[in-house]
Amino acid sequence: MTDPALTTLTDLVPPPASPYLGENGWEAVFKEMGTRLPTGYMELLDHYGAGMWAGWLHFPPPGRSGRYGMPETSARARDGYRLLREDDDEDEFPLPVWPEPGGLLPFADTAHGDHLGWLTEGDDPDLWPLAFWPRHNDQGPPLACTLAEVVYALLIGDYETFGFPPPEEDPDTFQERSPDFEPFTTARYDRHT
Repeated sequence: MTDPALTTLTDLVPPPASPYLGENGWEAVFKEMGTRLPTGYMELLDHYGAGMWAGWLHFPPPGRSGRYGMPETSARARDGYRLLREDDDEDEFPLPVWPEPGGLLPFADTAHGDHLGWLTEGDDPDLWPLAFWPRHNDQGPPLACTLAEVVYALLIGDYETFGFPPPEEDPDTFQERSPDFEPFTTARYDRHT
């Protein structure tokens, strides 16, 4: 069943004609990740593909192999979190990391180095809560919403509800986030290989 927030989102921002997911299908992604992924994530990516929401929230292509694909970017983020957890106080980095039970499994990142992911609690990915790992703030509780609701909130400027930082690069200069989606294509990633 499609998330009603995804329908609202597609009414607000029409999906691209050819969403870019990468060269591999979902089954290959599940195999590489070691788990199935939540339906809400797959539906959002099937509609929009890789890209940047509100000039800030970046979704890498889930089916792209190598450095710029979601499986590899997720692995690097998990490795980074593990190192921070080992080197610093676990109070500051309290989450276990996938594949630990209930571990953080990042799938998107922000222009400021924050990460959005799931807490892999239980065997049903559709029940995994979302978590925001902020780069410069304390870890907040799991998000009580769907992924499409998070993206919609960003587009309408309601970022604080989910603990996202204000839309600014320089604290002294206010910058609005653009209420749109910039789809990425294979050309964006191929120029880096």
